[in-house]
Amino acid sequence: MKVLHVATTNARGGAENHLADLIAGQLARGLEVQCAFLKGDGYWTETFEAQECKVHNLGMRAYGDPRPVATLKRILSGFGPDIVHAHLPPAELYMRLALMGRTEPLVISKHNDQTFYRGNVDIFVERWCAARATTVICISQAVQRFFAARWSGDLGRRLSVLRYGLDPAPYTLVDDQARAALRHEWGVSPEALLFGTVARLVPQKSLHTLITAFSHFRKRRPDVEARLVMVGRGPLEASLRSLAEQLGVSNEIIWAGFRTDIPVVMNAMDVFVLSSIFEGFGLVLLEAMAASRPIVATRVSAIPEVVGDGGAGVLVRPETPDDMAMAMIDILSPDRRRDMGQLGLQRVQEHFRLDDMIDATVKIYNGCSRRVT
Repeated sequence: MKVLHVATTNARGGAENHLADLIAGQLARGLEVQCAFLKGDGYWTETFEAQECKVHNLGMRAYGDPRPVATLKRILSGFGPDIVHAHLPPAELYMRLALMGRTEPLVISKHNDQTFYRGNVDIFVERWCAARATTVICISQAVQRFFAARWSGDLGRRLSVLRYGLDPAPYTLVDDQARAALRHEWGVSPEALLFGTVARLVPQKSLHTLITAFSHFRKRRPDVEARLVMVGRGPLEASLRSLAEQLGVSNEIIWAGFRTDIPVVMNAMDVFVLSSIFEGFGLVLLEAMAASRPIVATRVSAIPEVVGDGGAGVLVRPETPDDMAMAMIDILSPDRRRDMGQLGLQRVQEHFRLDDMIDATVKIYNGCSRRVT
């Protein structure tokens, strides 16, 4: 079976990391896979090409640039895929246009519970793309509920829930020496309690809530040696640094920037915190749970179904720094953090198996039939 994946960016992020796992798994199962990206920094190109997955840079200059449509048509004719799989709305639209008059089945993955784009006719474009798809994969029940409320009839029946999966091995195999070395690099003592997050510094992640919560925590528990590490980069960094300065916690926050050694990063933390105002899934939660880290997160979108109600994390209302600070205080006990971390790892192992996700995706492909539009 030949599969063409089309995604908006070739960068590191939740949807892109998921796509990398999906491509590796499909190649391991004997599928012939190529991928195309509208834009991006080429983060995954070397990895994919080393796996013998051809990468196409569509070179989109700006949204509305028509050139990627013609390029996609040439790729379709040259590669002859049995399945086309689109990820994220811009890729959906470009792929939909390229498939006009062709018969290749289209599968769409919805990675977020968000509208197609900000515009007056977004729902019509969204439905027009979905109408071409044989199946629309929602990566969580929250995403499925979002689109089921927006669509009706035949479109609604095309929705299928298939959650992300993760191989916990890279996280469980990190040794204490690597963990200690990274904490030393960050200037964090072995005795300090290290809260941390891995996130793009963008409004969706509501990181001003996390920084404010950390400042509340410090005021309530000045007796606890604690630090906060922010792993990631983005346009809000300057304003977030300014907020930390205003709140008097700038010297206790580590701005770690972009990192690729996420298994070690997760193990170096004592508590993982996610302050998002929405999340289609939150793959970083699985990464933290695979490292046996306890979770403090917001009760929004898919986060409750990822963390579960079995004690792996404490969930709070979004944009409530005081609630988040109290949750951080609530898990100060090392024994409780250890128990929560073990429950999180067990949940990943039982409910988010990477092989199950890959096999279920291939099963969806096998159920697709060619159609003309």
